[in-house]
Formats: sequence, C-alpha cells, structure tokens
Amino acid sequence: MALSACAGVGPIFGLGPRSPERPPLIEAPPADLPAPEGLRVTSGRYRVIPIQWDPLLLDEVGGYLIERSDQREGPFSRLDAVWGHGTMALVDRGGEAPLGDGQTVFYRMRAFSAEGRVSALVTDVVVGTTAPLPDAPKGLRTYSDQPREVPLSWRASENRVTAGYVIERSPAPDGPFEVIESIPDRHATAMVDSDLGDLRVFYYRIRAFNRGDAVGPPSDAVRAVTKPDPLPPFGLHLSGQRLGENVLSWEPNVERDIEEYRLLRRGAEAESELVATVPGDATEAVDRSVASGETVSYTLVAVDRNQLASRPSKAITATGVGYDLSVRAGPGGVHLRWNPRQGEGFVGARIERSGWLGSTELGRVEGDAFVDPAPPSGGTQRYVVVLLRADGSEAPPSRPTPVEGAGSR
Repeated sequence: MALSACAGVGPIFGLGPRSPERPPLIEAPPADLPAPEGLRVTSGRYRVIPIQWDPLLLDEVGGYLIERSDQREGPFSRLDAVWGHGTMALVDRGGEAPLGDGQTVFYRMRAFSAEGRVSALVTDVVVGTTAPLPDAPKGLRTYSDQPREVPLSWRASENRVTAGYVIERSPAPDGPFEVIESIPDRHATAMVDSDLGDLRVFYYRIRAFNRGDAVGPPSDAVRAVTKPDPLPPFGLHLSGQRLGENVLSWEPNVERDIEEYRLLRRGAEAESELVATVPGDATEAVDRSVASGETVSYTLVAVDRNQLASRPSKAITATGVGYDLSVRAGPGGVHLRWNPRQGEGFVGARIERSGWLGSTELGRVEGDAFVDPAPPSGGTQRYVVVLLRADGSEAPPSRPTPVEGAGSR
C-alpha cells in the first residue's frame, strides 16, 4: 500500500524544507529497518503535544512515520512523515482538527527507507495529554456588611495555561449563576462587585479560563450580604414647644455607626422638607420655623457613616404654639388681647391691621393688650400681633384675626 507524503501538523526540528520529488511511502514489501527507540512525549502543554525519539543514524533510513490513535489498541492513522534520519522531534498540533483541552492521544513510530518503503517494526505505544482546563481558583472569599458592594478575593492560579478568571453571581446557592466580570489577568486576585442594594444576599463562584477562552469548572459558591440600611428611628415625640418652635425627641438607634439624624416636616399641602440635622449621638432636634398655630407632621431618618439612610420613622402630628389672640369690637374701638410669653424672652409686641385699603402698623406696646381706637368703618379688618425680643428679633406673626364692621360701633 502506498502512502503519500504529509505536509505535517507541526514544526519538524532538524529537517529543512521538504522536496516534492520524494517518493511516496509504501507498506509492502516492508523495509528491513529496526523500530526507532526512545519514543516519548511531553504532556501538559496547551493544546499541543511535543514528540521526541532517538534517531536511527543509519544511511538506509530515510525518515520516520508517526502514527496516532485515540485508543491504545488503535486503529492508528498517520499523523506525519518526516524525512531525514537525523530528525528527532515534531509537535502535534492536531492538524485540521486542533487538539482540545485535556485530550489524550496515543502514538507509535516506524522508520522508512530512502526509497519510501516503511518498516513493519513498530515502537511501543506512548500516551500524551494536552493541558486540561484550569482548575477552579482556590481561596475564594467574600466580605459582607459593606455598603452596596461586595469585595471578593482569591488565590491566583499557578497553572500557566490560565489566562484569567470569570466571576459569577446568583441570588441562590444553587443558581442560576450569571457572569458579572471577566478578568483577563492570571495574576489578578481581587475585584469589587458594586452598585448593589442594601441588605442583599448573593452567592459568588469563580472559574479560570485558558488562552483559548475555554472555561474550567467553578469553585464552590460563597455567600455574601451587603450592609443593611439603619432601622427607622423609634419613639419620635413632641417633647417641648415655644412660640415658633417645636422640640422633637426620640430613642437612640441600636446601630453604632449612626452619623446623623434628619428631621423632616410636612405641612398640609407641601412636600416633606428638611428642618434640622443633628449628630448621631443626639436624641433631640428643634424646628425653629413653626408658624403660629400651624399643624405639621414630622418624621425622622437615621443616616450611618456610609450614608445609608433608614426609612422614615412613624409620623407624628404637632400644632405650633399660638398667641391665644382675642379680637373684639367694643366701646372705644377694637380690643386685642394675647399671651405675652414673657418667660420665653419676649418684651413687647407689634400690632398690624389690614383691610381693603392695605396694611398698617398700629403701634408697638409692652404687655398683653392693645386698643385700636379708630378702625375704618365698614368691611372686614384683620389684626396681626408680632411678639418682639429685646434684641429686636421677631417671633412668627399670629394668624390674621378678622373683625366685621369694627368702625361702625
């Protein structure tokens, strides 16, 4: 049987360019040549298997026929034919069907003569294996209780075919897992999974991939939990009031890293607004912009050192302190009386009147009463009292109180 020359599947060491004039290889009659000795392979290389042998330094030897099989018992097919009795190595790259990862191949050899007649004597069969897929990296570790992120670390693979790693994540220990990061660096040992929610549970595993982007088996899944936001503050209540001020108190949060509390106020129509921010060790805040008799609701938010904010506390309702203002038309004009709140630092009051002609300041007095001796006749007049402090600052004004037809009395 005649065998045609083969272009080969890898570089042939010790052999120059092949001549197209070399004769075809034939099996019969066989050449009277011994089998080569020292056939050996190198396993563990990436998708190649180097093959070596001891050359038959005989003038009648023209070259060597290397045969390959997927089983030790065969059948064997030709891998390559190399010319020159001094040739002693080639590399099996798989030819048209490249070798895979962790592939096992069996080899044997025969010598052939310068005329192309192949010897019937065959070497012992040797076995070679390509590098398997890289094992899962060891030492995968996650770091829990971090704000909206999970840092991960692992030990770098010592396998030289490793080209990098893929990180997978799942909300359940049994999956399904999705790839969240691909790191093309065998020496990488850490990453941070960020932009996560608060108090989220995840499971992570890692795989190594080789230079052909083939991915090895996964590591065991490791659990991680992101940091929870603080608990809503408890026990918010109205603990004190003065004209223009509401004092709110609460129980301290159980978390040890509360950085601040934020007191929010909401009126009848308005959106919630921030009225006070106090340090994390405080249990009291003051709203200093409460209108006289204004009814508002309050909530409290705790914020930790990572700027994670709690849900708002249970809302409470409070009505701001008023003037206890009474206004009546009587003999001598319109009589006003109010609570002077001298114990809160007020020393006097300013009185205003408004109607269809506009607003007028009627005067400033000490004490708790005032008489408007000449109100306009007809129509509705509205009176406002503003308490004054010694430094000239003013309290929030009272609510306008109307009087009908005061000047006609």
